[in-house]
Amino acid sequence: MTEIHQPDVAPHSPFEQGEGVYVVPLRTPTLPPATHTNCVVLGRGTVVVVDPASPYRDEQDRLLALLEERRCVVQAIWLTHHHADHIGGAAALKEALGVPICAHRATAERLEGQLKIDEELYSGDIGELGGVPVEVLHTPGHARGHLAFGVGPHHCLVAGDLVAGQGTIVIDPPEGDMSDYLATLGALVRRGVGSVVPSHGPAAEDGEGLLLGTIAHRLRREEQLLGVLAGRGEPGAYPIDLVPELYPEVPVMFHPLAARQVLAHLLKLETEGRVARIGGGTGVPGSPVYLVSGGGSSIPDVAFRVTP
Repeated sequence: MTEIHQPDVAPHSPFEQGEGVYVVPLRTPTLPPATHTNCVVLGRGTVVVVDPASPYRDEQDRLLALLEERRCVVQAIWLTHHHADHIGGAAALKEALGVPICAHRATAERLEGQLKIDEELYSGDIGELGGVPVEVLHTPGHARGHLAFGVGPHHCLVAGDLVAGQGTIVIDPPEGDMSDYLATLGALVRRGVGSVVPSHGPAAEDGEGLLLGTIAHRLRREEQLLGVLAGRGEPGAYPIDLVPELYPEVPVMFHPLAARQVLAHLLKLETEGRVARIGGGTGVPGSPVYLVSGGGSSIPDVAFRVTP
């Protein structure tokens, strides 16, 4: 979010990130600065394909050619979550290879009527792919059914949209939840992590540093938000009114999305008793805008103030 106005600096060519982790950046219609989503081939010989993301035929054909060139025996397609820039090529790859699509139950429910999930993945599932150990991890925050995958003895983390190689991840309620997001990042740090492969941008060799830095950034943003909101006094402010001061670098066209990010912080602070809604009420105001087209009001129409 913070670098949405910057040029894309991510690698666009395939690369290896340790044993059993082959990353294929695929061109996708995603949120800038990203222009690609990292599809990840997990395993050695016997593999699964994580997030065959591209809806574009040329990119789908390129992925198939790379799998054939590497003589991969594909067992399944795994999805980190339901967003369009992660699932765009899943149906085409399933048709080409005749393999099942697997995801968390919440992702299956979210995609009902759009993409059939053949098998569910459960947090704590452990297996081997060509001798490479892989563990399924439920990692909510960006999405309720978000999954990440721990790979190999050095704890490489295939992180999906938990973190980004450039900028920060959008948390858009109610699918996104800031409390869950920070709790997930903290749990992964405690678990132990080596390198991290995000869905957008380059891999990070110091995965723990990336996770801790992301947590610190969010907490600093939270304190900044509280300071700005306190300056508005008793009348408080709507999330959209706080965007120019909190995100001065973000172009106006993205202010509704930034307001959803502000709202995510405010909802977390509300549960902690640090802010309150003007006029009371519950629930998530407005509607999501992150990679969503059409329908409803996206601007959170509830004001908040800092509690005494």
